[in-house]
Amino acid sequence: MTQTGIITKILDNGLADVAVERVTACSHCSGCGECIYGKEIHVEAENKIYAQPGERVVLESKTTTILAVTLLIYMLPVAMLFAGYAIAAAIGLDQEKCIIGSALGIAAGAAAATGLGKRFKKIDYFITGYKR
Repeated sequence: MTQTGIITKILDNGLADVAVERVTACSHCSGCGECIYGKEIHVEAENKIYAQPGERVVLESKTTTILAVTLLIYMLPVAMLFAGYAIAAAIGLDQEKCIIGSALGIAAGAAAATGLGKRFKKIDYFITGYKR
């Protein structure tokens, strides 16, 4: 995955703090202004080209890592939704309790995805060049 950003400061160990514009479904939005997520995020990137603060750079990250994290965050709750229903149905509960099992399953899946996402959220970014 390739993104552009601006170096805000140089860190230790050959890293740089880079401000990157968020590229999500709402990145085009100028609407409410009340979103809890900012339009800009800061990432630490390996700075092998020795770029300096204020310079616009190209960042790359491994697509497989991003896909794995995305799969975890979105698919685990969905899988747990179905698992909750299936477990409730397998033990012979009625339809209403199966739906409650689904709700508990998706809640457990969301909690697990959040916890695992925080644990594995380290995505390695590399500065590969300058953006002109």
